[in-house]
Amino acid sequence: MKKTFLIIFVGFLLIQSSIGVFGNSKTLIYTTKSLDEIDDLILNEMQNNHIPGLSASIVINETVMWQNAYGYANIEENKKVENDTLFKIASVSKTITATALMQLYEKNYFNLFDPINDYLPFDVIHPIFASKDITFHMLLTHSSGIADNWKYLFHFVGDSPISFQVFLEEYLVSGGDYYDDVNNFHSWEPGTSWSYTNVGVALVGYLVEIISQMNFTTYCETHLFDLLDMDDSGWYLRDLNISHIAMPYYWTGEEYEPYGHIGWVDVPAGDLRTSSSQLINFLTMFINNGTYCSQEILNSETVSIMLSKQLPFNENLGLIWWKSNLNGRIVWGHGGSDYGARAQMHFEPKTKIGVVVLTNGEVNPIQIVSMLFDYAETLLENSPPELPEISGPSSGKSGVEYDFSFVTNDPDEDDILYYIDWGDGIIEEWIGPFASGQELILNHSWSENGRYFIKAKAKDIKYEESTWKTFVINIPRNRFKVNLNFYHFFDLFQILRMLLKL
Repeated sequence: MKKTFLIIFVGFLLIQSSIGVFGNSKTLIYTTKSLDEIDDLILNEMQNNHIPGLSASIVINETVMWQNAYGYANIEENKKVENDTLFKIASVSKTITATALMQLYEKNYFNLFDPINDYLPFDVIHPIFASKDITFHMLLTHSSGIADNWKYLFHFVGDSPISFQVFLEEYLVSGGDYYDDVNNFHSWEPGTSWSYTNVGVALVGYLVEIISQMNFTTYCETHLFDLLDMDDSGWYLRDLNISHIAMPYYWTGEEYEPYGHIGWVDVPAGDLRTSSSQLINFLTMFINNGTYCSQEILNSETVSIMLSKQLPFNENLGLIWWKSNLNGRIVWGHGGSDYGARAQMHFEPKTKIGVVVLTNGEVNPIQIVSMLFDYAETLLENSPPELPEISGPSSGKSGVEYDFSFVTNDPDEDDILYYIDWGDGIIEEWIGPFASGQELILNHSWSENGRYFIKAKAKDIKYEESTWKTFVINIPRNRFKVNLNFYHFFDLFQILRMLLKL
């Protein structure tokens, strides 16, 4: 494990990585057109940057268009990452904590510019600016003047034995075990500047608990996780199946070493563990102005406040959420960084594309996020395959198999799958994929006489579908056999007639 004396430096790195991707102007050269290319690019990034495991998802509007898992959740146990593998999402957790508080704001429990001391069981007073009230808005915009003193931001292997509620009072109230009037606060007046603070967001979580009169974790489970199909998400290891959590690792230069599952004392600021397949539901809710699966989690006005500029001296900060320029895309989201964990969650309001990438390594996966946005944009621009052509006999006999060919072209040269309804209750569901223009030949028979409508449609591997094409085949009665018997009878009659004449 890394030496304790590095904690201040590491703390700085955690802050820088957690904020998001603001200021990232590096031009990427990724262009992706197929699923195989995505896999290759992700695996290449993981190899080059020593990322042992990764899970990612793409959503457009309300539809999860793609998700996949790569690498190892636990190297020692040879356990691979799956789509439902849990990862620590570090500071991305802050967006969930802020959402919980803003639900209470919607219910008129407080106003954003109310002093927090009107609600807390203890007073938080800036030692230099004692007469200046610290407000909810300041906590949600990192402008409260509360600083992260890494000397007291404890972390442990396992859950923190110090509750965040106790920690906050001991840290923020004069005379507390962790109080430092110089290093626990900034020298500027609250509301006049900003500095990223984990302790400030932990205090947001505590306010959720005080105002709702519910345990913070219970509140999140009841009012967020249950409604967002995030049932396997949790703030504490004790509430989760640890075997489902990706082990955090660091790269020694020669091999991966596990950190163990780490818990921090400021739980609501960064200790949530969830999967990309669950976190994408939370992001979908914000993409759709507070609604998920027809349920209103937040109202659209609240979402608009959270995703808009809040400070005159910071153009890119909403309420906890950050606006970033990702290779020309204006996205809202948050990043996360912890020992052996990196996470990114962002969406573009213009296109309603959202991307989540979670890892158990220590390199920011923003390159992969950008590549997945590139791929998602090809889904938006994608054209459906042309109407399939169906060839085969237009009539036949019952019980006899006949060959039919199906072929179409895709304008984007994507691979194609076919859905075929033979008209007799038998269906071939999404056969393929086949190359654009490649002929598919299938045989089929009908057991009863009748007129049958063969229907076929095609979709490409980006989920765009063609319309239906119909082909008719008639299966008449076997008149040939009836006529043949008649002729046999007629021949026999002629023979009998000749014998009678003799």
